[in-house]
Amino acid sequence: MARTVKPALGRRSYDSPVRRARALETERRILDAADALFTERGYVGTSLAAIAERAEINPRTLYKVFATKVTLLSRLVDVSMVGDHADVAVAERPWAAGAFDGETGAERVRVFAAVIRRVMESAGRAFRIAAQAAAADTDAAALWQTGQRHRYDDAAAFVASLERAGLLRADRTPDQAIATVWLVASPETFIQLTEGHGLTLDEYEQWVESTLRDTVLRATA
Repeated sequence: MARTVKPALGRRSYDSPVRRARALETERRILDAADALFTERGYVGTSLAAIAERAEINPRTLYKVFATKVTLLSRLVDVSMVGDHADVAVAERPWAAGAFDGETGAERVRVFAAVIRRVMESAGRAFRIAAQAAAADTDAAALWQTGQRHRYDDAAAFVASLERAGLLRADRTPDQAIATVWLVASPETFIQLTEGHGLTLDEYEQWVESTLRDTVLRATA
């Protein structure tokens, strides 16, 4: 059995609350600087050195936190999606629970639409940056594809919850329903509807809700 080594008297634990708070503040400054510079100069035109300068931190500190630009971009997207720095996925957030355990199909779709609107409102700019980066950088393209697979898994989990509850339309296979949810809730669709078609966020949320209600829910759900 390994010995438990107690820290010397008066020495603070390495993982102290103060240290964690400082690390969180450093990450916040880096992500804020990256968000601003990616928007101003584009992903390709922004270097990690420039981000460090904008964040007013030593470049070596930035490289310790984010070894590569694509790692930084990935974290920016993740934090933007949930609105904070806690490593808790969207599906595990309290405000998303109703999409999986609502009493009726209509309630589940309503909550799901509200969740998608919340994510897109918070992370829309980060998604745009990631999409632009994917078109110009192979590492960013791989990140984008990983995000697409994760979104597909989320769509599959939502459809599976409807199927288990007997709320899925009888004339839709699960695969068809997953494809529909995946497309409706995609960043690309959000960008097209809001920037291309001019929908407001409220209108976008209503469109998601009505489209899913009409295409995946059983009529009496």
